[in-house]
Amino acid sequence: MPLMTSLMRCTPAVSAGADDTPKHLGWIMLTALGIGATIGAGIFAMPGMIAGKAGPAGILSFLITGFVIMMVAICYDQFSRRVTNGVSAYSYVYHSLGELFAWIVAFGLFLEYSFGSSAVSIAWGEYLKNALGYTLPQFWAGPTNGPDGFHFGINIVAVAVVTVVTLILIFGGVSKSAKLNFILVCLKMTLLVIFLVVGAKHVNPANWVPFMPKGVDGVLKGAALAVFPYVGFDALFTFARESKSLKDTRRATFLCVGIVAFLYVTVMAVATGLAPCFINGVGNPLFVGSEAAAPLAKLLSNAGEEWTSKFISFGAVLGIFNVLLVLCMGGPRIFRNMAEDGLLPPIFQKTNKGNPVVGIALNGLIVALTAGLVPFGDIADMMVLGTLIAFMFVGIGAMRLKLVNPIVSILCSVGCVILMFHLGHLVLKVYCITLPVGLLIYFFYSRHHSKLGKAAASERNLRI
Repeated sequence: MPLMTSLMRCTPAVSAGADDTPKHLGWIMLTALGIGATIGAGIFAMPGMIAGKAGPAGILSFLITGFVIMMVAICYDQFSRRVTNGVSAYSYVYHSLGELFAWIVAFGLFLEYSFGSSAVSIAWGEYLKNALGYTLPQFWAGPTNGPDGFHFGINIVAVAVVTVVTLILIFGGVSKSAKLNFILVCLKMTLLVIFLVVGAKHVNPANWVPFMPKGVDGVLKGAALAVFPYVGFDALFTFARESKSLKDTRRATFLCVGIVAFLYVTVMAVATGLAPCFINGVGNPLFVGSEAAAPLAKLLSNAGEEWTSKFISFGAVLGIFNVLLVLCMGGPRIFRNMAEDGLLPPIFQKTNKGNPVVGIALNGLIVALTAGLVPFGDIADMMVLGTLIAFMFVGIGAMRLKLVNPIVSILCSVGCVILMFHLGHLVLKVYCITLPVGLLIYFFYSRHHSKLGKAAASERNLRI
């Protein structure tokens, strides 16, 4: 088989084998899973970092990203109707653009879920520290990358929470995890309402001036980072095979994106009204550095609302734990689909109570190492890049199959490219180094074990 033909081979829309995946998730549970993965570290941690890049105009950053994500969601929804046995961008790109692009997307999704989980676990540790008021020796608090250079350390709290989540998923199963997720989502929505009500009393409109201190470039940099909070709906689609119906999946998709966009914009408006984003041209400590991992609690404390700050911190500890739970459930499901396609060893297909245990264990190890050894901001940027690459190819694939209006596909793909190039240069350099490693795995293992490749070889032998 010519090389290019093998690289561009596509999966059929419907799998030949019977799908025995239990259909047990309705639109309420699916929406809760999407919100559970989205409303967490995104809304409890990222407003600080986005305000540090865009100032009060971070509100516009969330709106711009929300628009791009809505275009992506439309493409996802149409793919879920065509590729009914697929999960997330990996399956959709495999069907529309071919095997090589699917592998690149899977690599990007690996970055999304592993780096995303790592960043979430660090934010969880910051809120726990704010809630309990404990301190750790600098070495065990994790690495820092400040004005005086990089200082090595191990974030022992982040490593511990990743270990606990991994064990819950291995031994707890999907059904219990989804129910736990629903309870925690309700808790988080309550916390956000409390933050908005209490914080609104202390908003000083003078803190919104100047509104756009870093100009359009700052807004776009903030929008690029705002991809991190919005990607929960992608986690929702890793459960698409477990949805009761396509109608449930569609309803959950747009409810998730709409609710999340509204909450992000309102929380960002209140957060930036509680304190100036910059003081004498220098970033306010509340919005930069390690403090940016727990800005909502810190901002309320700064406004004199100590008890509310503590309450938000305690609630965020549970809420962000929920995000970590969902993210660590999503990545291994992509491994499972890749193993079913022959691109990864069959061991990744093995499940216990609905959860792919080997993928979860491997994911837990990678996430724990990353969370323990890499600073928060660097991890967040890496997660965003992998996500944007996956979204870009989904838009191109939707255009190729004419699943959506071409304008939607163009807005989806071009929007992702614009945001991609407003990430840090270091992130792009790291991706250019790590992607070839992933491609080596594809060319030395996956291409030769691909079920599509084996089927094509068998067909050729029969003709001979």
